[in-house]
Amino acid sequence: MITTDRLIIKKITQDRDGQLAKLLAEPTIQQGARLTFTNLHPTSFEVDFLLQTGDFYAIYGQEQPQLILGLLFTQPAELAKKPAVELGYLLAPTSRGRGIMTEAARAFVDWSGQATLAITDQDNLPSQGVLRRAGFQLVKQTANQMLWEKVPCSHR
Repeated sequence: MITTDRLIIKKITQDRDGQLAKLLAEPTIQQGARLTFTNLHPTSFEVDFLLQTGDFYAIYGQEQPQLILGLLFTQPAELAKKPAVELGYLLAPTSRGRGIMTEAARAFVDWSGQATLAITDQDNLPSQGVLRRAGFQLVKQTANQMLWEKVPCSHR
């Protein structure tokens, strides 16, 4: 478990209470994360299957520790020339614009102790802002995407 002044971040392997399915049913989440389910609202099977594709961490607020605000997900980074993970994230629309994802991404990288990569689309300015504020550096750019990297602080 990772904690900050405002957040609690916990690894999850199942959607026990259906909150994750509700978050993933949000059209802006599905579009931004490029997720496709059989229906607008993902089934528990689809959510649990998705959770098997990498490591997933639910983001909760300290004030309401039972309510999922967003999700971090990682997998081994295939683009890296050194051991690293690739970070993805999504945040409930009602939680956006408050620095929550910046705080979560920064805390996760420092907690993990691993170099972390993230990829954004060229036109995804909000996500690029999250990464910049979280201390990621732009390392490569193509016509459509940008590759970011952050090396954790030396202390944990």
